[in-house]
Parts: sequence; structure tokens; C-alpha cells
Amino acid sequence: MTSVKLYLTIWGWLAGLMLLGVVLSELHLIPLSLRQVVLIVTLLSTIKAVLVALYYMHLKADRRLLVLVALFPFVLILLALGVIFSSTLVRL
Repeated sequence: MTSVKLYLTIWGWLAGLMLLGVVLSELHLIPLSLRQVVLIVTLLSTIKAVLVALYYMHLKADRRLLVLVALFPFVLILLALGVIFSSTLVRL
């Protein structure tokens, strides 16, 4: 029964983070620039992906090498975001 409670808790967090991302991107209740909204929604999506990978894909119990292989795309995403956001600093 504990695993059902854990899965429902994770599901609640995923739903809440998704709702927060939709509210930030669609309703404009908080005065943020587009860049800030994109960054926040990207961070929320990363948190959701980590929760799914750890609990629903059961990577929490796997060996460390498999976890490193699974987390490698996140490193690529961070590098891509760094390139995207750094290009706004340099005006050609």
C-alpha cells in the first residue's frame, strides 16, 4: 500500500508542476519576460522528467552507470540552453 501512496504523491507533484507551467505560460498573472517564463517552464519540465525517471521508470533502484546514461541527455539540454541564452548576449 505504501507504493500506491508514493505513486499518487508523485502524480500529484507532476500534475501540480504541469499546472504551474500552464499558468505561467498562458495566464500572465506574474509580470515576467518571455525569457524568464521559458526558463522557469524548462526547469519545471526538467523536474517532472527527473521524477518520472526516478519513480515511474524505476531508475532510483538501478545501478549508477545506468543512471548516468539516463541523465546524459539532461547535460546536452543544459548545453543547448547555454548556447541559446548566450547567443542573446552577443549581438552580431
